[in-house]
Amino acid sequence: MANFTGVAVSILISLTAFPLVELVTTDSALSAPLPLMLIGFGLLLLIALTLKFVLPQKCVEEQGKDAVEQRGFVYYTCCLFMWACTSDLCLQIRNHELFGFRKNTKYFEHGEAYLVTPLGIFAQFWNGIINYILYVIIIYQIDNKKDSRYPCLYWSGGILTSQFVVLVGAFTGSYSNKLEYSVWLNAVFVFLPLWILQHCWVKPRPVAKNFTRENSSFPVLDLFLCTGLVLASVFGLIRGLGALGSQTPLIKYYVEAYEPYMLESSKYGAVWPMYVAIYGIPFQLCAIYGLLHPGCQWMLNCSVIYAAGMLQGTCAYLAYSWFPSSLPEYRIPTDSVATVLAVNIGLVLLANLLMCRCLKYPDYFLYRLKPKHA
Repeated sequence: MANFTGVAVSILISLTAFPLVELVTTDSALSAPLPLMLIGFGLLLLIALTLKFVLPQKCVEEQGKDAVEQRGFVYYTCCLFMWACTSDLCLQIRNHELFGFRKNTKYFEHGEAYLVTPLGIFAQFWNGIINYILYVIIIYQIDNKKDSRYPCLYWSGGILTSQFVVLVGAFTGSYSNKLEYSVWLNAVFVFLPLWILQHCWVKPRPVAKNFTRENSSFPVLDLFLCTGLVLASVFGLIRGLGALGSQTPLIKYYVEAYEPYMLESSKYGAVWPMYVAIYGIPFQLCAIYGLLHPGCQWMLNCSVIYAAGMLQGTCAYLAYSWFPSSLPEYRIPTDSVATVLAVNIGLVLLANLLMCRCLKYPDYFLYRLKPKHA
């Protein structure tokens, strides 16, 4: 029978975020910049200890050579982050006066002011909804002794992308002179996902024994993916140069006519294209090699991280044009909406198609044991 204990307990504890956030953000003394940070770290520690107490760690079991993921660091981090998701959701619900809640913006005024930007709002709603669902999936799989490697990698790829864009924009854009102590709360949401990513990366996986196929079983699909990755790299380079302020006529025309968000003073419009150029282009070129040469095991993990990052980052980037608070001059021009949406959605589909190709038929990417000769 399926075990939902961890999921149910984590959901119930996450709901305590509503009264706790309400208490802290309505009190003037508690919502001052320094107390806000200290209370934030204190609540995270308190919730973590509570989760460890009500969801005790089980004995570690092993099946063959592969250790089954048990209640441990990954498990409790996901439970804790469910509470943080609900906190994010509570802050934005109060900010937008949804479901009859009164408006309260003290956290943004004394904590993280950049979260009132369209990208900040989107990031918190994404965390409160999409990441919350991923945590439920991971907790369920661990409690039921199922492999949680790829859900963990997909989640870590998305949250690390979000943290990179949000924090780099905060420290370099127009909100850099409004940073308060609470910005350091983000350290928890950078280092713990990094540790989990590393943990999942080094987990053992099976080796393809006596596997002699040296050519892909899907040459047409792989050729399509390789072509798409080349085009995505060229486009990423153009956009990356545009984000850096290149005055090259072609690049300048593209930015002004298609994606003027790159010029917005918060820098969030520029950070995402630069992230794709710095991280995306090298991976895309390496992925072409991985598709053409068998045994590139790193493709399995990297394709998942890449797909998650492209989905989260692209959605946050495009959402700007549809936020009421966004500046009209930086929205996608009406005549260019179809083109920009088609290109960006195409990039997301390409990334996730590559991931599906790798995970659906992983034998081509697994290390091979050379057959012994008689």
